[in-house]
Amino acid sequence: DYNLSAPSFAAAPTVEQTYEDIFLPSLRPDTTQGKGDIVISKTACSVFNSTNLDYVLRNLFVEQLVVCGQLTDQCVESAVRDAADLGYLVTVVEDACAAHSKDRHEKGLLGMQGFCRKLTTKEMVREFQKVADVADDDGHHGKKRKRLASTDQEV
Repeated sequence: DYNLSAPSFAAAPTVEQTYEDIFLPSLRPDTTQGKGDIVISKTACSVFNSTNLDYVLRNLFVEQLVVCGQLTDQCVESAVRDAADLGYLVTVVEDACAAHSKDRHEKGLLGMQGFCRKLTTKEMVREFQKVADVADDDGHHGKKRKRLASTDQEV
């Protein structure tokens, strides 16, 4: 992915670096407990073109994606367009994305018009909280619900 932006990201993480070198402790993927976090490395601008992410998401019954990252006008825009074309409902957290300049960030957001809805971080957190409140009101108390075949089962 760094092929296009390598000159501007000389200090970007390398393959030799560990998660401890790259991530803050609170954001570090956990690959040791339970089944661990799913880590998918990408090698192209769009995560959907160079990985099996679509296969993984469909097997997890994911229908909606919340996207943030860098670069807004390159990888984020490509991923959002591909996700929408694959049938996902996409939300971009616009202030959690970055580009080389404000102008390029705005152009990237404009290029996603019609492929996603755009929210701020504050709006997204409020929406997550509403979903959590509804789940608590329904008595799920943190239990995940998966749709299996034609029946609903709590997992």
